[in-house]
Amino acid sequence: MDTTRSEQIKAGLQKSFRSGKSSKASTVCYGYRIDSKGKLKIHPNEATHVVYIFERFAAGDSLGKISDGLFLMDVPSPTGKEIWSKETISKILSNEKYAGDVILGKTQVKNGIQVKTIDLSTKTTLTNHHPAIISKELFDSVQKEKSRRHRLRER
Repeated sequence: MDTTRSEQIKAGLQKSFRSGKSSKASTVCYGYRIDSKGKLKIHPNEATHVVYIFERFAAGDSLGKISDGLFLMDVPSPTGKEIWSKETISKILSNEKYAGDVILGKTQVKNGIQVKTIDLSTKTTLTNHHPAIISKELFDSVQKEKSRRHRLRER
């Protein structure tokens, strides 16, 4: 059976995900840097802001209120803007990396467009991959709160 180049690339990515050796696992996000060995390490100043974002959301603050708080503390966004977008804050709140884990294969390209993966067999989770900025309990609590707020908006 002949496989297409695309299928070969996907199979190679899956193999690197399962082995835990994919460079995608160490993609840098706000609050982290890469050390000399290519591993994620905590950037203390930014980590303080990540903790603030998670704790304020868990305490009931809206994304807009968190953005306002960061502005009042004179904390520039990850792109250097004065005002943090609600989307940036939401993405931080959804990123499992802050709890020390990595999920590989969350998205795939279909017809040239990146979409979320539905097929769980293509996802690989690396737990305790790097130092966590927040506890898994806080991360899980925030995910439940995000889901609760989303359900309220749909009514």
